[in-house]
Amino acid sequence: MMVSPGQLLAQGLSRISWPFALSVSGAAFALFFFQTGLDRSHAGLVTTARCWTLGLEGALYGTAGIAAIGLVAWALSKFIGGDQPPGWVIRAVALSYSSGLVYGAVGLVFNLFFKWNTSLAFGVTGVLWALGPMMAVFRQMSKGKIAGSVVLATVCGALVLLGWGALATGSAGR
Repeated sequence: MMVSPGQLLAQGLSRISWPFALSVSGAAFALFFFQTGLDRSHAGLVTTARCWTLGLEGALYGTAGIAAIGLVAWALSKFIGGDQPPGWVIRAVALSYSSGLVYGAVGLVFNLFFKWNTSLAFGVTGVLWALGPMMAVFRQMSKGKIAGSVVLATVCGALVLLGWGALATGSAGR
């Protein structure tokens, strides 16, 4: 999905199970949130146990939250001629976070071995890199309408970042 999203979509996204697709986005966000906790732990703001809790919150956000955002994308796509079923859209949006999974894994290595603060450099970057594959998904959903694809990517990308921000802000005191 990271390298050639159009090819995956053309060759049959339906062969990929929704639990696998959501496990990709779930793992990506688990690593991202865990790194956020580690960054805060390096500063003495949270305990190691809280880092693990943040990782679990990330896994939940990466599965249930991304599934919900996929449903939003599916509903909005109806306004621009989209005819893909909701399961297809959820799988495609979830798999778009494969770049976030790669960035999260690499960031975790740098965080653990070099004690770098990596949640912004690797975590946010991985989430933003998901917008490229999502654009391919939205372009296919809108039958090639670039403006519609951009609107869908903007709305869904904003929802992801707003959700992360809300969770991060709500979790700050814990």
